[in-house]
Amino acid sequence: MANSRLDKAFELLDAGNYHEASRVLKLLALKKPADIEILYLIGVAESGMGDHAKAGACFDRVLARAPSHEGAIYNKARLLNMLHRHRDALAFLELAIGTIPANPWLYLIRGNSQAALGSFGAAIADFDKASSLNPELAEAHANKGNALRALGRPEDSLDCYLRAVGIRPDYAEAWFNRGAALAELGRHEEALASYDQAVRFKPDHAEAWLNRGLALSCLQRHAEALACFYKHLVLRPDSIQGRQLYAERISEMRFETIAPAAYSTVAAALSEAWTSPSRLSRVACNLLLLSPAVNRLTDPVTGAFMFDALNGDGDRPDRLGADPLLHALLTTTPVCDDRLEDFLTAARRHLLDSALKPGEAGGGPAANLAFYGALARQCFINEYVFFCEDGELQAAARLRDLLAAALGNAQEIAPLSILAVAAYFPLCSIKGSGALLDRAWPDEVMPVLIQQVREPLEELRLKSSIPQLTPIDDAVSMEVRRQYEENPYPRWVRAPREAAPESIGAYLRDKFPGVAIEPLGNERKPDILIAGCGTGQHPVLTAQLFAGVNLLAIDLSAASLGYARRKTEEMGIRSIEYAQADILKLGLLGRSFDVIESIGVLHHLEKPLEGWRLLVSLLRPNGFMHVAFYSELADRDIVRARRLIAEKGYGTSAADIRRARRMLREADRADSLGSAVRMADFYSLSECRDLLFHVQEQRMTLDAIREFIAGNGLSFLGFDADMSIAQAYKSRFPDDPAATNLANWQQFESGNPDTFVGMYRFWLQKRERSAAG
Repeated sequence: MANSRLDKAFELLDAGNYHEASRVLKLLALKKPADIEILYLIGVAESGMGDHAKAGACFDRVLARAPSHEGAIYNKARLLNMLHRHRDALAFLELAIGTIPANPWLYLIRGNSQAALGSFGAAIADFDKASSLNPELAEAHANKGNALRALGRPEDSLDCYLRAVGIRPDYAEAWFNRGAALAELGRHEEALASYDQAVRFKPDHAEAWLNRGLALSCLQRHAEALACFYKHLVLRPDSIQGRQLYAERISEMRFETIAPAAYSTVAAALSEAWTSPSRLSRVACNLLLLSPAVNRLTDPVTGAFMFDALNGDGDRPDRLGADPLLHALLTTTPVCDDRLEDFLTAARRHLLDSALKPGEAGGGPAANLAFYGALARQCFINEYVFFCEDGELQAAARLRDLLAAALGNAQEIAPLSILAVAAYFPLCSIKGSGALLDRAWPDEVMPVLIQQVREPLEELRLKSSIPQLTPIDDAVSMEVRRQYEENPYPRWVRAPREAAPESIGAYLRDKFPGVAIEPLGNERKPDILIAGCGTGQHPVLTAQLFAGVNLLAIDLSAASLGYARRKTEEMGIRSIEYAQADILKLGLLGRSFDVIESIGVLHHLEKPLEGWRLLVSLLRPNGFMHVAFYSELADRDIVRARRLIAEKGYGTSAADIRRARRMLREADRADSLGSAVRMADFYSLSECRDLLFHVQEQRMTLDAIREFIAGNGLSFLGFDADMSIAQAYKSRFPDDPAATNLANWQQFESGNPDTFVGMYRFWLQKRERSAAG
């Protein structure tokens, strides 16, 4: 009976059923308390269950009675490694190997300890010793391959992985690591074949599904890549990298039929900010226009809202209020689609008409309020960019005045009236609106009051506490400041959470693997300057991305800084110092920095190259710089649109921007205006003003950028380019694997003029003075 129970325990251990194995073994131990093999197997079961303390105690008891028990020695050392006590594991194994010099598993585990401590040469020696003692030890070959990759020798690692899978064809981890080595070498077809083997033998290998998706992305097989990222998320729902990759890939896709899995996943990605919500706006609009919730309420040709023409409870706003994707889109980012904008514009008019009708202002079902509340929040997010005729605006103004009077007289206010006014005017613009926060409201109304009353009041409070570090008296700087005081840019709601922060050097070496990057002098706690931080998205990302930073974020606009500080505090980030300052006067501070970032700012100076040169003077030797400029070539549609706006005489008031947008949409139907009316910036007031009405902007060419870099002691590290662009460049210029030849990039842009339709965004490093000279 005892032997049959022991056999059963072995079967359970082999199957990974550690809980049941432990129960069976403990029953056996009651009958055979002196049997060290049973005690050893109990330790193995406890280790499998993750109870390291109990497992270690078992192995120690075995070794106290049998110091040469090879299984207990191996598993204790393995346990020490699992607990990250690698030096303790080395010391323990040194003694054990002295006693048992011919056990290959002990050299294997010692090699793992060495590798964990970064001693890859010593690790390789141990793996070679293990495989010399047992040539069939697949783990020794595979782990040697891992060590070679860590030393930057992926080509040499491939034979090691092939030996491992030759011994154990179902060795999923070796197939996975071979795929990773092939990917590092740019051999994505072969990498994909290796990942296929990994998931064949281990279907729940989450990282293999992730890397398989990356390989497919590199091969431009985007739909298949998306399916892999989705599979990864099924296995690892909380994977930050998986969420980011899924969101980034699906953001580029367009659907022709409704896709339920994509519909629900994009809703989650927006709500939880798997990436910047603005990146997901277009695909969310695409999916919504295919959905019954929206499609049945719109004319397929004009997009007109047909609420009054349809009957049945299923066609009412409560259907819209219950749609998770519509709610997520409306409450997180501007809607970037003309048809959906027209639909929402008509829905807003219906909301206003309902609020003005006697007896309807209560709002009806909660789901009605949910939709109209989300619509009001969308209007605030896009800063009331939707066009409306004068009569409609006058009706909304009358309702606003009635609301203000009711507030002043402490009268009852209907929830629908609050939402209708909030869809046309920010509630904070109404005198005494703070009193709205003191009343009880339905759950669907409170988020609107928080967004449009509480948060703006908090921004005003924070704005007054932000220091001004430099004078702002340059004529152009004062004009630019005025624009952003009137329209802080952009009004963002959520920012993605980044994975564990890393050093700036590690980040850039991973981003630009073929580029020589010198170590930063202050790597552990770098001083970072964000020169032109706007409303805080950029510094928030930087603070999450890099470890141990001291971050100064400056901007001309106090209104933008108040918004930035509120959002930063909301996210619990404490490493950012905000201040008002002019880039042109930063030399007065007497400070220098390890990293300077200025994204889309310098081209708003009267003399961009002078501002850039000043920032370079503040950068320490070997410091990094991240900058962005508008491209002369990529902005050709925007230049044309600006010319049309000037010809029509539109100003920069909100009303003029709305009218100009309508004019540009009409002009686009006759003669495409390209990116000028298709960029996400076109769909909110502050961003549209920044895009098409900016008081001061200039554009750059790659020739000018290359000349500046050469003349100012800088090294070009690379562009922030999408994977598809990077792959296309490397196919065009295979002799420049590092992708740092700006003359090549100029040729590439000439043939692909929309490459930098956002901006030229790139990283630089300041050379040491001796190297520069």
